[in-house]
Amino acid sequence: MRIWLGLLAAPAVVLGAQSANYALLQPACRHHTMAMLHAVSVAALLFSIGAALLAFRSWRVSSQPFDASYVPRDARTAFLSLMATIVAALCAVIQLAMYFPQWLLSPCQ
Repeated sequence: MRIWLGLLAAPAVVLGAQSANYALLQPACRHHTMAMLHAVSVAALLFSIGAALLAFRSWRVSSQPFDASYVPRDARTAFLSLMATIVAALCAVIQLAMYFPQWLLSPCQ
């Protein structure tokens, strides 16, 4: 489950946060507060960071170094864990990049 949070849920949460921020733009402008926008963005950022950390922990557990003798083993879990770590970390960076304009601009501009 930790792998799928990073591979599937983190990108979906980041896209959902962007959609929610667009939907909350009119109420934020009407009430002159950016608290709703900040809450959505911070929640998505924390989720992406958490998913990356869980996937990284799964990768560290599943990617044991090989012995000197060749023993065939399944590397699927280690590969998917590494990809989940990369995807979730990239989603966190993307969410942070989408969050910067909220700090600089008011919702009514």
